[in-house]
Amino acid sequence: MPPHISVIIPAHNEEKYIRPTLHSLKNQTYQDFETIIVANGCTDKTEEITRKRENERVKLIILPVANVSRARNYGASKAEGELLLFLDADTQLAPDALQKMNEQFTEGYAIATTTVKPDEETFPFSLIMTLKSLYLKNGLYKSCSGALLCRRADFDAVNGYDSGLNVMEHRKLIMKLIEKGRYRCIDTSVTTSMRRLKDWGLGKAALFWLTQRVKDKAGHLQESEYEKIR
Repeated sequence: MPPHISVIIPAHNEEKYIRPTLHSLKNQTYQDFETIIVANGCTDKTEEITRKRENERVKLIILPVANVSRARNYGASKAEGELLLFLDADTQLAPDALQKMNEQFTEGYAIATTTVKPDEETFPFSLIMTLKSLYLKNGLYKSCSGALLCRRADFDAVNGYDSGLNVMEHRKLIMKLIEKGRYRCIDTSVTTSMRRLKDWGLGKAALFWLTQRVKDKAGHLQESEYEKIR
């Protein structure tokens, strides 16, 4: 029997984060899933660390070029599950996450995410992630916590991620899938890295995202690139 959920993790030079992410999957209360790690353009030990953990339920795919959207699409093309969970490599699931997704992602929903916690619970990080969780939970801005869930049939129908995007690619996929059904925030959480906020600072991060919103409105998102923080 194929697994019900396929967890797809794009990983580019994630040697510092991939272990706890995979550990969080190993400890799930719901076990009817497979994990597909798509190492893309890695020059560190990501592939080596992941290869040691390969088994019948954990698969490693290697792509030579770093492109997060292409990595997700390729992982999805190799997935066997009815549901696809796209999980960032620096993001760990709560132990009940897959169980809650299986229970709450019912008919009528086409896209779902979770609430989010910081991996460092200092005041500014906790406040920012609390506010982000609030708008995700209430659907004020339909975005992604670092975990994004959809049905494979719907994903294929909208041709997946836009491979030309490296910024706001989740948001673009969400807006395509909204035409297939409703958006939901599942009643569970992920814990994600604050490395970008620590490196950039709050001011630079806020300016970056404001700029991306402007580019999105102007149709120029494909010109955007993330500064790599590893």
